[in-house]
Amino acid sequence: MPPPNPQRRDHLADAAITVLAEQGSRGLTHRAVDTAAAVPAGTTSRYFRTRDALLDGVIERITRRLGERVDAYTVRPISPADLEEALVAVLTTMLTGGRHDPLALFELHLESTRNPRLRHTLTDALHGRSDLIVRQCRAAGIDISQDDAMLLEMSVLGILFTALTTGIPDAPGEPIRTAVRALLAHHRTPTAT
Repeated sequence: MPPPNPQRRDHLADAAITVLAEQGSRGLTHRAVDTAAAVPAGTTSRYFRTRDALLDGVIERITRRLGERVDAYTVRPISPADLEEALVAVLTTMLTGGRHDPLALFELHLESTRNPRLRHTLTDALHGRSDLIVRQCRAAGIDISQDDAMLLEMSVLGILFTALTTGIPDAPGEPIRTAVRALLAHHRTPTAT
């Protein structure tokens, strides 16, 4: 038997994200992923032996996609005046790049209430995103705490969840801007405004 193909693994993980987003956690089965990926029956179970392995594959794929979006906004020295725009752009892009990723991410968050291992993985990803916020703020000369960055990250997740599940607001950009502005207003010094 040939070794697993990384491109096929990614294709299957993408199909699993689609299944998770469209059918919810209960709909995520190896067979459903095979169908969504248009591959022969049993292919998904060859790459992801268990449901936990399939969930890990989804998290890994979403995290990699988020990482690619984050890398597009590499931490760089920036003026405090431009920081608001940079944070709004990265948070909006990170969390709204396609409808399936955020829906699948929220399904994983709900699943993690019953799966402590999954909760740990999602918490690590949350810390990684909040660390990016801290680094970008510090590169602009604004020293925010990890707790403040985490609060901003959780606020953005709440805004996105509400937008996806109710349609209010139509686009999350302005509420995200309001959350960023509130954080920065708390930390700006008279010389930074």
